[in-house]
Amino acid sequence: MRKMFGLLIVFAVVATPALAQKITIDYAHDFDFSQVKSFTYFDTKDSNIGNDLTDSRLKNAILTELREGGLAQVAADGDIYVTYHVTTQDNTVFNTTSYGYGGYGPGWGGYGRYGYGGYGMGYGGGMGGSTTTSSTYTDGTLILDAYEPSEKKMVWRGTGTVTLKQKPEKVANQIDKILTKMGNKWDKILKNKGK
Repeated sequence: MRKMFGLLIVFAVVATPALAQKITIDYAHDFDFSQVKSFTYFDTKDSNIGNDLTDSRLKNAILTELREGGLAQVAADGDIYVTYHVTTQDNTVFNTTSYGYGGYGPGWGGYGRYGYGGYGMGYGGGMGGSTTTSSTYTDGTLILDAYEPSEKKMVWRGTGTVTLKQKPEKVANQIDKILTKMGNKWDKILKNKGK
């Protein structure tokens, strides 16, 4: 009896980056945030991200969030001093697609009354292969720092990380969402609810 079969297998592993925003904060638990009524923004060398348009969008979004949160912006001597930093990291994802197919094989288990047997032949071993492609995406992290001015001691840090979109207007939307979430966490601290 002859048996013949064919098999095609397609196997794909696709690693996709996480698109959700990750927001974390840390703050000085001994600092009285209820006394904070005003802020002064200042730049550092780390605030310069090499793109004036993005820097301007970031700065405006930060200032707007702080003002909408009830703090008055003053040119100097605010209750806290605020600045930001940005870091980026390029990541590579490898996607592999594997394929293969088996063979077929006739075979005889034996013949004859004198015990000739075990004869068989097979075709197979199959063929297969795989293809790997790579793609790159960028994770961006926005770090917002607040300092107590007299001792220049950090009292609050908010960090938001997200996989950056390609279009500038979508990145601006991502920044707004990060700052809104940070603002909500700030409000919880003011109401003594912690993180």
